[in-house]
Amino acid sequence: MAAETPPTIPSDAEDGALERYVDQRLFGETVDSLEAHVQRKKALADPVRYSILYLLYERERLPRTQLVSATGLDANGLHHHLRALLEANLLAKAPTPDGADGRITYYRITTLGVDEIENDVATISGESPHA
Repeated sequence: MAAETPPTIPSDAEDGALERYVDQRLFGETVDSLEAHVQRKKALADPVRYSILYLLYERERLPRTQLVSATGLDANGLHHHLRALLEANLLAKAPTPDGADGRITYYRITTLGVDEIENDVATISGESPHA
């Protein structure tokens, strides 16, 4: 941290003041926000969702059928987890590969999803995931 004096801590007199303070200090002029960041963390706080994201990190793109098989969930159970990851912008629907059945939905990890996994890899292993 820099040696600069931090801004005044907001008082509790105004509802939401602390959240606005953190949003401005942490995200400032970026396209991200505290709310979006927290939603991503909530989505990743489930072991099944985290595992889905990690699998897509390793494989880049997978059909829904393989995700059903890998998780052991039925289609409805998987849908719940995929929806949370989609809404958090951690994964996205991917184009169907050439020659594949166009009725099958494919998913891919997003740049934000890659960043989340790579930050964890670096934190846990102490090494860059690209080393």
